[in-house]
Amino acid sequence: MKRTLEALVVALAISAPGCATSSNLSPSYPLNQQAADGKYDSVDDYVNDQEIQGLKDASYMILNQSTYKTQEGKEIILQKFGTSIIYRDVDTSTYLVTANHVMQNEEVLHDFFGREYKKISEKCYILDDNQVAQFQKILRKSSEVKDAGKLYLKDSSGIKRKLQNTVQVSSGMDLVFEAIKAKEVRTAAYNQAKDLAIVSTARLNHKPLAYSMGNSDEVQTQNIIYVIGWPLGLTKNVNQGHISSVNDSVLARDDPETNFIFDASISPGNSGGPIFAVRDGKFELVGITSADRGGNDIYVGIKVKPVTEVFKGNSIHCSEGWKCNPS
Repeated sequence: MKRTLEALVVALAISAPGCATSSNLSPSYPLNQQAADGKYDSVDDYVNDQEIQGLKDASYMILNQSTYKTQEGKEIILQKFGTSIIYRDVDTSTYLVTANHVMQNEEVLHDFFGREYKKISEKCYILDDNQVAQFQKILRKSSEVKDAGKLYLKDSSGIKRKLQNTVQVSSGMDLVFEAIKAKEVRTAAYNQAKDLAIVSTARLNHKPLAYSMGNSDEVQTQNIIYVIGWPLGLTKNVNQGHISSVNDSVLARDDPETNFIFDASISPGNSGGPIFAVRDGKFELVGITSADRGGNDIYVGIKVKPVTEVFKGNSIHCSEGWKCNPS
C-alpha cells in the first residue's frame, strides 16, 4: 500500500499545473558545460573526481643522487627526492617539468667539523609508483641509510643551513636502480632564476594525459587548485587549496609576477610537482611547486607559462634566462 501511495504522489506531482515536467527541464548537459565561462573555477562543483587519478598517473618521483668528496679523499653519497609532471612526448623521448633545484644539488657542503665536501658527480632518476614502492622497501631494510642532518650548506653570507629531505646512502644504490629498472633523466633546459627545469628521459609508457597546458597569467585569487607530489618521499598525495595571491611578494624577489602564492599544504619532496587549476571543469597545468615560506600557509608556485614560451612546437629554444643542455 505504501508503494502505491508513493507512486500516486509522484504521478500527481508530474501532472500538476506549473510543475516541472521532462519537457520544460533544462537540457541534460554536463555540469561543466552549463557553468562554462572561460575563466578558472573557484569552486569544485564541476570537477570529475575520477580524472584526479589521471593527474597522479602523470606525476613521477625524481631522485637526485650526488657524490661528494673531501680533500682527504672521503666520499659520501646523498639522495634527495622531488616530483615532476609530464609535459609532452617527442619522438623517442618524454619531456617533463620540475623545479630546477630538484635537479641541481649544492656544489659544496660542510660537516660538523667544518670539512668541505665538493660535488664530484650527480645523477637523477625518474621512478613510477611501482618503482617507488620497491625502492622504499629496500631503503627501509637497508642499514646503509643514514641521516644527513650533520651536513650543512653555507649561503653567500656564511650562514649555515641544514639539508632537508636528504639521506646518506651506500655506493650499492647504483645496483638498486638497475634492479628496479629506474630510468635516468637529464636536464634539457633550465632557468635558474625562475627555478624551472625541462627534463627528458626515454619515452614513458603512460596513459593519455588528463590535463592540458594552462595560462598561468589568467589565474585569479581564490581559484581552486590541486597540488600533487611526494612529500618527504613517503607517499604520493593530492592536496586541494586556492590561489592566495596571483603574484609573489616584492620583498621576496625582483620579479614577483614569476610566482604565485597558494595555501594547499606541501612539504619537502613536493618540489617540482604540478599545480593544476580548473577551467570549466577541465584540469590545466598552471604551476610547479617551488618552496614553503613557512607560517600562515604561504606556499610558492612557479608559473608554468615560461615553459610554453621556450618549448615551441617539438623544439626547445633557449633565451631570456634559459640555458640548454645539448648533450
